[in-house]
Parts: sequence; C-alpha cells; structure tokens
Amino acid sequence: MPNNFSHSTDATQLENTELIDLNAIFGSFKRHWLVLLGCIIIALIAAVALKFSMPPQWQASATIQVGQLPINPTTLIEPTAQAAERFKQRQLQDQALTAIGLPLNEDSDDRTRLFRKTLKATPGKNTDFVDISVAGFSQEDAKNNLNSAVQALVNTHKTRLAPMVKNLNDRLEANTREMLQATTEKARMEATLKNAASTARFEPSVVAINVLAKQDDLIRSLTTEQAALVDLRTKTDSFPTMLIDAIFVPVKPYFPKLSMFLTIGLILGAIIGAAVALFLDRNRLKASS
Repeated sequence: MPNNFSHSTDATQLENTELIDLNAIFGSFKRHWLVLLGCIIIALIAAVALKFSMPPQWQASATIQVGQLPINPTTLIEPTAQAAERFKQRQLQDQALTAIGLPLNEDSDDRTRLFRKTLKATPGKNTDFVDISVAGFSQEDAKNNLNSAVQALVNTHKTRLAPMVKNLNDRLEANTREMLQATTEKARMEATLKNAASTARFEPSVVAINVLAKQDDLIRSLTTEQAALVDLRTKTDSFPTMLIDAIFVPVKPYFPKLSMFLTIGLILGAIIGAAVALFLDRNRLKASS
C-alpha cells in the first residue's frame, strides 16, 4: 500500500512556508507604512508634475466616403482597407505635411513627429467609409492636420480616377458626334423618301426605306449608349472620395490625462514603496543576526 504521508507533509510544509512568507511581507508593510505612503505620495507628485510639464494634445476625427469608379457594376476607387493603409505611407503623409507647411523630417519638428505618430485610419465593415484621426498641439492644428491628410487621399484618388473620367468624356463626345451624323443622315433619307414618293419612283423609295430603318436602329443604339454614359458620369460626379462628416475636435485635450498619470503614479509608488520596505526589513534581519 503506497505511503502518502510524506507527500501530504511536504504539501503542508509548503503551504505553511507560503503563509509565513506572506505574513512576513505584510508585516514589513505594516512596520514601514510611512515609507510606503511616502513613496506613493512622492510618485503622485512626480506624476502630476510630469503631466503639467507635457504639452497638451488635441485629437481630430472625421469620416470619409471612398469614391466610385465610372464603371458597371459599381466599384470603389480602391477598397476601404487599402485606402486606410495609405495613411501609413510616407508619400501621402509628405503631401499632407507639405500642404500645411511643416517640414518632412520628424526629428526637426515635434509637430511633424506628432502628425506621423498619431495619424490613423480604420476601414468600416461592409461599408465604403473610413474613420480617420490625428492629433495636434492645438485644436486648430489638429483640425488642419486632419483636413490636409484627407485632402491628400482625395487628390490621390482624383489622380487615379482622371484617366477613366477622360475616357468616359471622350466616349460621350464621340457618341454625341455619331448621334449628330445619324440624325442628319436620317433627315436626308426622309427627304429622299419624300421626293421619291412624290415622283412615283418605287425603287429609290425601297432603298431609302432600308437605309432609314438602319439609321433608326443606329440612333436607338446611340441613345442607349448615351444614357448609360451619362449615368456613369453622373455617378462619378455624385460619389467622389470626400468627407461625409464635419471634422470634430473636442474642447479638452485628449492627452495628457490627469487620471492616467495619477493611476501610473499610484502603481509605481506602491511598487517602489514595497521594494524599499522589504529592503529595510532584510537589512534589519542581517544586522540583528
């Protein structure tokens, strides 16, 4: 029969040792509570001082709608996830920084560093919306930063869209010319048919009727194409990449927050105070032995 007595004894001793250690730790805290409290107070004061020494930052946010390409079926200029990813690219950031007159080197200007660090975009799920945010050292700076970043994306999309829009306009102009030619030819055929009927010549009338029927088919085809082209152009003009909501900047800065610094100061002060209390008890035990 196995003997479990030694195992149970070891477990009990281990549990007692842990209890003794915890009691010793709490005993140290009780003996040196003034040290613990002093460390917490000093850490809180340092946290408050650090908070007020840091420049406040405001955060601007807005939502954009990605534009559509002039094709059927409706297609976005680029997927929302790809549009959001563009805000991480230095090329777009450089365009935005140049527009607001900031240097491109973040090591030479804190405003540039803050812009690059805080510019973020999140694509909406199952929508053509992208949420954008960026910070600034004032409400006005934050708003200007966000507006410039959005405009940089709009300009990028316009550049990508321009060849397709030009092609669409060229096709519409060609359609208009062909429509004019077709209607002119139809009018000429109708005049020929009318003259043939008045002179009672049957054969020319048959030829004119056949040509007239073909012109009618051509005009119907051109009319259908023109309606489709106009519809595409109207959709393109109606849905460019654009802001769909006003840029919002809260009155109060979003960083630094006093509550956050007080929490960090409290935690750090408690950790440092506990370490000092345990260190003092350890030296006391060494001195007594």
